[in-house]
Amino acid sequence: MRKIKKINEQSIQIQNKIINDEVLDNFITSKSLKKYLGWVNLPNKITKKNNLFRTLKGKIVEENIENIIFIGMGGSIESAKTIFGLIESNINPKLFCIDTISVLKIKEIEKEINLDRSLFVICTKSGETIETNALERFFVNKLCVNQKNIIKISDIKQTNQNYFLQIKTENNIGGRFSSLSEYGILPAFLADYDINEFEKQAINMQKKCLQNNIFNPAIELASFLMSCYVNEIKTLNIISSKRTNNFSYWIEQLISESLGKNNEGFLPIVNEDYKLEFSKLSNRAFIIIEPNDETKIYAEELISNDIPVKIINIPSNINYISGEFFKWQIAIVMVGSLLNINPFDQPDVEKTKILTKKYLKEKQPKKLNYDDLRSLKLDESIDYVAILNYTNKTKKVKKYIKHIQDIIYNDHKISSTVYEAPRYLHSIGQLFKSRKNNWAFIFVEDKHNFDENSKYYELIKIINAQAMSEYDIMKKIAKRVLRLRVNYDYVRATKRK
Repeated sequence: MRKIKKINEQSIQIQNKIINDEVLDNFITSKSLKKYLGWVNLPNKITKKNNLFRTLKGKIVEENIENIIFIGMGGSIESAKTIFGLIESNINPKLFCIDTISVLKIKEIEKEINLDRSLFVICTKSGETIETNALERFFVNKLCVNQKNIIKISDIKQTNQNYFLQIKTENNIGGRFSSLSEYGILPAFLADYDINEFEKQAINMQKKCLQNNIFNPAIELASFLMSCYVNEIKTLNIISSKRTNNFSYWIEQLISESLGKNNEGFLPIVNEDYKLEFSKLSNRAFIIIEPNDETKIYAEELISNDIPVKIINIPSNINYISGEFFKWQIAIVMVGSLLNINPFDQPDVEKTKILTKKYLKEKQPKKLNYDDLRSLKLDESIDYVAILNYTNKTKKVKKYIKHIQDIIYNDHKISSTVYEAPRYLHSIGQLFKSRKNNWAFIFVEDKHNFDENSKYYELIKIINAQAMSEYDIMKKIAKRVLRLRVNYDYVRATKRK
């Protein structure tokens, strides 16, 4: 228990440093960070949007709306996914989130919903997100959605007078810090949260987290994370319950995009597919959210093997999540301050965006060379594998990826995680491109049908351009990069012994 004891002792020291150096007050009053800090005061503004949302509620009832579909990427939609995920009973209208341009997923939603009885909420902070704009064009131009059934939320003032509602948001709030703005309040309202209680929980946590003392839960969380970090524990395994699964991915994005830069940052791994031996977990800490009997036992086993564990309890009152959002945001910003990192930008995410736009201008798809799975060589210097899925996740693809993971685990006893594109590009992709590491990256791609007459053509072209862009970037900076194509490599992969 030597390591846990050391981390606990250092956590107290870091806690005292945060308080004595007034780290919290310094970043809140920082003139250089002022343009990013609009989110700090959001808890006090939540119920001020009630009249606007009641107008929307009236439309839903009068027009017998059956489905509400939120469309967005990254921080613009992660809060909605978290809020919807906590609901354990059926809600009417049905609530959906689209943060993919997978043709298979889009087709599934097309089949499931009645377009004439559906309301679409376009969420785009910058107004420039490639995938969100393409999805907006797809539903408006290709599926001919009634524009009076569209709401758009953005920092950019909109000019489309045909939309039912256009909400301009504050531009001094970053996407992953927007949970208590319209990007979180509107989903909570439509999911029948008690907005007054939602605000109350946020304000209560705000009061606690802005106090410069040992009772501040954000300081306590930041101290634990920093204590792990200074002890070279830079991988965080996050284990969640079913209802808090989306919250885990919200945390993943907050941690990796805020801290993953300047060769710093944690690698968060959500609900890892394979349990590694305890001896392989010496450089990891675990965050267990809403533990059940099974994960409580596992937590005890981890602790008995001197592996740090942080338990996060989420009350049954779902409105509590507003306070949890705020606590984590304050904590991660303090960690960023201690690491001398600006937690509000994401410079390496922009690299892929720029290169993607370049490839999108090319008239003909670039001819690519693919590897096969037999060329996968993982030596002792590799300690983690990220499988980057750019395919439609059919049963065949799932079987193929599972086979890859089995080989990695059985042959090398190395952890691997599957990341879905394009979602991961707006989350952990920042960390992948910024921190020196001992990781390997496997790109899994489809053979795309570039039929310009297909209504899905633009979506297919974007995902292909993103795969090429990300591969080109990762090839230059990563230790090991493999590019596989399902149709090309599937037979040989499944026959490997």
